[in-house]
Amino acid sequence: MLLEIGAAVNETAFELPGIITALVTAAKGLTGFFRAAGTTFIDNMYSILPMALIALTVLNAIVSLVGEDRFDKFAQKLTGNFFTRYTVLPYLGNFFVSSPIVFTFGRYLKEKYKAAFFEVANRTNMAPMMCLFPHVNPAEMYVWLGVYEGVVKMYGTQAGGLLAVCTFLVGMCTSSLIGLTIETVNGIMAKRQGIDWDEIEARKHGEAC
Repeated sequence: MLLEIGAAVNETAFELPGIITALVTAAKGLTGFFRAAGTTFIDNMYSILPMALIALTVLNAIVSLVGEDRFDKFAQKLTGNFFTRYTVLPYLGNFFVSSPIVFTFGRYLKEKYKAAFFEVANRTNMAPMMCLFPHVNPAEMYVWLGVYEGVVKMYGTQAGGLLAVCTFLVGMCTSSLIGLTIETVNGIMAKRQGIDWDEIEARKHGEAC
């Protein structure tokens, strides 16, 4: 009996170090992850974030100098065709006022175009613009920097720059396609539900008057 108890104790004592080692390893991994994240955050505070803040300040100053009324009229003209509506307007909006203020540009569009515009504006907040203009959405910079640093380590700085330019161009080329797709789907769904866009626009303008 005593021998069996002793064997059980020895077996438990043999298993515990393995469990403890696994827990310690997991704790070290988490600590290392948080330490690396903190280091990246501090690096961004001294590099990316100040640049983004200065860029945003300068761009807001430009908008103020041009005049908000003139800027609004120009933005309204960009809603005329699908290319300017889903490529030029979202990119200009993100560049000048960034996220989330860019969504206020939806007021220049008819109701049937708003869903597509919001999707495109949200999509261009990420890598397509952020890779070249970090002030657009600095809160999400860690996503792009993680990819960029990996490419630079493997293939060099030139490859990282090429990736940034190509990502921006691909984003621009696909914005209109995405906008048109969502606009078409939105139109089909509205038709099935009996929604009359012209009636909605007339009601909206009537309330505005």
